[in-house]
Amino acid sequence: MKSLWREFMKYAVPSVIGMMVSALYVVVDGIFVGRGVGASALGSINVAVPMTTLLIAITMMITMGGAAVMSIKFGEGKEKEANNVFLQSILLIVVITGIVSIIGVIFPDQLGRMLGASDELLKGTSEYIRYYSLFGIGFSGSLALSAFVRNDGNPNLAMISLIVGACTNITLDYIFIFIFGWGIAGAAVASGLGQLSSVFLLLTHFIKRKGKLKIYIPKIKKEDSIRILKAGTPEFMVQISPAITIFAFNQVIIASIGEIGVAAYSIISYISTVLIALFIGISQGIQPLLSYNYGKGKYEKVDKVFKMGLKTNFGASIIIYVLLLIFGNDIISIFNENQQLIKLTYDAMIIYAFSFIIASINIVNVTYYQSTERSKIGNIISSSRGMIFTIVFLIIIPHILGEIGIWISIVLAELCTLVVVIYFRKIYNITTNNKVQV
Repeated sequence: MKSLWREFMKYAVPSVIGMMVSALYVVVDGIFVGRGVGASALGSINVAVPMTTLLIAITMMITMGGAAVMSIKFGEGKEKEANNVFLQSILLIVVITGIVSIIGVIFPDQLGRMLGASDELLKGTSEYIRYYSLFGIGFSGSLALSAFVRNDGNPNLAMISLIVGACTNITLDYIFIFIFGWGIAGAAVASGLGQLSSVFLLLTHFIKRKGKLKIYIPKIKKEDSIRILKAGTPEFMVQISPAITIFAFNQVIIASIGEIGVAAYSIISYISTVLIALFIGISQGIQPLLSYNYGKGKYEKVDKVFKMGLKTNFGASIIIYVLLLIFGNDIISIFNENQQLIKLTYDAMIIYAFSFIIASINIVNVTYYQSTERSKIGNIISSSRGMIFTIVFLIIIPHILGEIGIWISIVLAELCTLVVVIYFRKIYNITTNNKVQV
């Protein structure tokens, strides 16, 4: 059991640090923009988040799907096939995210309007979308390569590369916003260059031949591509759900509270980005162990790893919520010193953040089903928490409870998703005593 915990920590710790550092790209932008440009600029970036999250979601769908299939093949002893899955995944990411990035560069104003930007916020929103999209391949490359390098037995390099990227981002944010006065565009460019620095460092893993994976022209296999996308769809739902949530919340908040409400929600979104990244990081950290042992047929070990991830996520969520209750005002003031904004944000956050406790359980369950290729169940859980329940409650509850109902909606959505998770545990034995795909 101790050796299994060591394996768990070997992958989970670097994964958590890597995901948290990735989240800091977004948060640091928010801090510098909030203090260097203003509260309305925070709102502009928050309106753009669904577009930027779409790019990340597509990347992580292919990456985690490919990583799961690759790890299973390694577990089955099929090393050449595993390497080809890795290369096919990278090719898919480059093509699809490349197309999305081009759209973002050419049509930022139209996308800003589609995302609900008001006249006041449109200029900043479209500017952020255009410059962020210019570095789309860099963002995707950093996320994808860090996951594959981690699964190839080098989790420390994956972690270090993201830290280097974050430090680059922070330095350039200060230079571009406070010294050069580039505003929102400067924040986007700083993030992009930070991600590119991560990519260059991650490529040394393959140049120095540190693991099993090698780079060459892959054989395109339709069945593998379908399997990658199918396995990764639950991860897409996990990643895209914050974007859908933000989009839905923005529309309701603009109508009921106004621009200051959007600014408050943008700060909550930044804080959420870091905390959800923690839960996803733990979940992604157990993915290689789940998939590899599933491929080996060691189902009892799969069950133990799953429970480790569940306990770790839940424990972390309790600690985080307590810290937010105590230090919430101090954290919020990092973004902006407007006292009215700080109070509004804190009052909303202590309700909204309770959903993290439930989300921590739901996210691990999604990763479990994804890692063992039970993608249909993973999809149902992901879409329940990210779209169905959130939107339904956001439409209904504010009409009943007023403004406070906006923040309660996300808690009810996660609770209902947990009911779905429990339902599947009842009808399907989670101890994986066979390889049936659901």
